[in-house]
Amino acid sequence: MASSAINPIPDCHLTWVFGLLETLDDRGGRDDGYKIARDLNFKFGDLLKVMKTAEILGFVSTPDGDVVLEALGKQLIESDVNERKLIVRERLKTLGLFAYLIRLLRAQEDRSLAREVVLEHLAMLLPNESPEKMFSTIVNWGRYAELFGYNKDEDRFYLDQD
Repeated sequence: MASSAINPIPDCHLTWVFGLLETLDDRGGRDDGYKIARDLNFKFGDLLKVMKTAEILGFVSTPDGDVVLEALGKQLIESDVNERKLIVRERLKTLGLFAYLIRLLRAQEDRSLAREVVLEHLAMLLPNESPEKMFSTIVNWGRYAELFGYNKDEDRFYLDQD
């Protein structure tokens, strides 16, 4: 489900999402969120962040407190690393915030922007969120998916694939 709305993204590592998907697969594709948190020794609030990330990316649904592995989530965990990167890349492109950043970078001759410019955009788009935290998450997810990159020496955020 693609969304042009620009919404914040959870500060969550994708490896945690993959772990949740694998746990769900081991449990028949569905389990109670509280039970998963207890069994994995996770604070429920931390697991909620992972569940929300997985749901935003279309890998799970969360009806009535349960977490359900969706077909795309099952496909992801059955894929090799390159296929996983491609699936995540395609999912990121459907998120309003990532689509906005892709358009912004494509409008630049060198397909890059100074970090400070990106932070300014994030602050304007999502004033109730920490632009620094969001930037870090965007870079981490984008690097994994080989969509975005960040050159720390030049302080430049760039489009990795076009």
